[in-house]
Order: sequence, then structure tokens, then C-alpha cells
Amino acid sequence: MKTEEIIDRLRNPQKYNKKVASSPKQTTQATPDAPDTSSTTSINMLAILVAVCILVVAGIVWLVMLNAKSRAEDISSGLDPKMVQGLSANTDFNPSTGVTYVQINEGQDRNVAVDELGTTLPIINRYNYQAITPKNYGIIGMAPWALTENFAANLSDPDLIAYLLNRKEVAEAFIARNDVAPLLADPQLLAAFAQDNAKLTEFFESDVVKQVLANPTMVRKIGGSRLMSHLLISKAVKFYRDHPAQAAQLIAASPVLNALRQNAGVRQAVQENNYLKPIAAQILGPAPRGYAPAKK
Repeated sequence: MKTEEIIDRLRNPQKYNKKVASSPKQTTQATPDAPDTSSTTSINMLAILVAVCILVVAGIVWLVMLNAKSRAEDISSGLDPKMVQGLSANTDFNPSTGVTYVQINEGQDRNVAVDELGTTLPIINRYNYQAITPKNYGIIGMAPWALTENFAANLSDPDLIAYLLNRKEVAEAFIARNDVAPLLADPQLLAAFAQDNAKLTEFFESDVVKQVLANPTMVRKIGGSRLMSHLLISKAVKFYRDHPAQAAQLIAASPVLNALRQNAGVRQAVQENNYLKPIAAQILGPAPRGYAPAKK
């Protein structure tokens, strides 16, 4: 630096201070502005959060719709007696003890209320037959009037009656009843029952039994059922199967049973049954005039 310049700086410091102050300003103006990334990052995060919320809501709606569709298609689980009130009997009872009269009222739930038993009897139909528990099928076989009421509710559905009588629980419970088991164990008691015209008439004159006997298809379904097989292999009935002549005498001596073997459905059911067809000609006797077996 020259001597003149140093002296000039000392005499006029303001002139040199302005140049120094103006230098950063020029530098600042020459430098371009840096981009503001903070606002862009906030917008991206907001968009991601919105997208996640939409996916979560859509997933919840889809699961609800799928569950509703599954429940709508699964009718049998919707009719589960544990879920629907009235389809099952909740009170244990012994129906064969001291029951002399039964008052029956059928409600909207198609159960039968039995006042003397203090419970309800399940009534089978096309919508609840899979939901009825094995225990309740046993009740249908065991309880007085239960089979009769189930027949009455399904007189136009022989296939459903066949399903009911083919249930193991129904068959085993029925043959174990206190009023049935002794007859099936003793040929003499069974013979005495066959000779009791008053009891036989009372049973066969009921409206339900008449309607069943008037339907040959229903009679044949009964004749081929598991329940009928249980009856035919019992000790007492097997005795008369082994001695068809004595069976024929009992039938011929009873006005009710003799009239029964003139029924076309009964005759065909006997002829088709594996246990009875070997002795069908002996126990049925001659066919009535105009008799023609129904086509299968």
C-alpha cells in the first residue's frame, strides 16, 4: 500500500467504510435464494396419513360386510339352539314318571309347551333340524307325545320324518321308555298289549295317526326307519318273527290290527322290510280286493 493511500485513509475513513459495507450487500444479491423444504415435507406427511386412514376405514368396512355375508349364508349356525331362545329344552326331567295327562300348546317358535313336564318339546322342521342338539333328539324319543307332535307338524314331509326316525338318539330313547321297554322284553306282555282293544283303538283313532296311515309314502318311510328296526330286533318282537303263526293269530284276533293289515301302505311297508318280508305272507294274510302296491 502506498504512503499516499495510507494518509488518505487516515484523513477520510468514511469513504473506505462505505465501500466495505457495500461489499456484503453485493455478495448477498448475487447469491440465489435456497429452496424452502420444510413446507413440502409437511404436505407429503399429511398425504401419507390421509391415505393410511382411508385404507384402515376401507378394511374395517370390508370385514364387517364379509362377516354379515357369512352369517347370512350360514343358516344352520344362525339357528343354533345355544343362540336362539326356545329351540332347546333347558330343564332336565323324567317324562315317564307319573304323567297321566298332558296339556299341549304350540307357540310361534314351533316348540310344544308341556305343562305337566315343566318344559318344552322340540319340534323338528326344515330350518332347525341341524340345530337341534343330540340331547333334544333324545327328548323327542323319550317324552310322551313328542313323536306324535312332531308327526303332526310334518305330515306333508315324509323325508323329514324319516330323518327324525333315523336319528340314533330318537330310536334309542324311545325303546328305553318305561312304557315301551317292558313290552319289548317280554313276548307275553306284548301279546297282552296287542289284545287291549281299548288302548289300540284310542291310538289308531287319533287324527294324527289316521293322517299318517292315509299317506302310503309316510308309512313306508316309517317301516324302513332305524326306529322300526330297533323295535323289530327286540326280544319280544323277534319271538313273533320266529313264530309267525302266533303273530298271525294275534293280528287276526284284534279288530284294530286286522283292519291295519288291510292298509295298502302298511302291506307294502311290511313286504319291503328286511326283517318282515320273509314272513309277510303269513302275517298279512290275503290281499284285499282291488289292492295294488304303490310304485316305488
